[in-house]
Amino acid sequence: MKKILVILICSGLVTLSSAAFAQTTLKIGHVDINLILNSLPQRDSAALIMEKETKAVQTQFEEMTVEYNKHFDDYEKSASTLSAVVKKAKETELLDKQKRLEQFQQDATAKLDKRNADLLKPIIDKILKAVDKVAADNGFTYILDVSKGSVVFTSKDSQNINPLVLKILKP
Repeated sequence: MKKILVILICSGLVTLSSAAFAQTTLKIGHVDINLILNSLPQRDSAALIMEKETKAVQTQFEEMTVEYNKHFDDYEKSASTLSAVVKKAKETELLDKQKRLEQFQQDATAKLDKRNADLLKPIIDKILKAVDKVAADNGFTYILDVSKGSVVFTSKDSQNINPLVLKILKP
């Protein structure tokens, strides 16, 4: 008897919670963060800074490459006349220069990537804050970012909030 009563109570709770959930309507919107990011003037400023810094790194890398190639050409021209000890020392020196060149390239790429992320972070934070405001002001349950490519379908019932976010960001 107790078991039947517990089962009836549990099924009643499930029914009530299902009914309450069914009455809750979902309001779904979507936004393209990359599209918004690329339309902001702050993005252009960050891109100019990155272009300048990238060019400086490329110039330095090219100078290092020219120096390495000069040493390599000098070695090739004189290799047949060098003693075994001197030849070995020059080969070791060339290998060290090549490793430094490769390390410079890896480090520069990592630093430029980090710098780009650092420049974009405050802009993206502003965009996300605007998305939060649009969601709160308009009663959205979910906002999907379609720029990531993980959203494979957007219903006609999903509202594109790009204009609302841009309105906040570009007064």
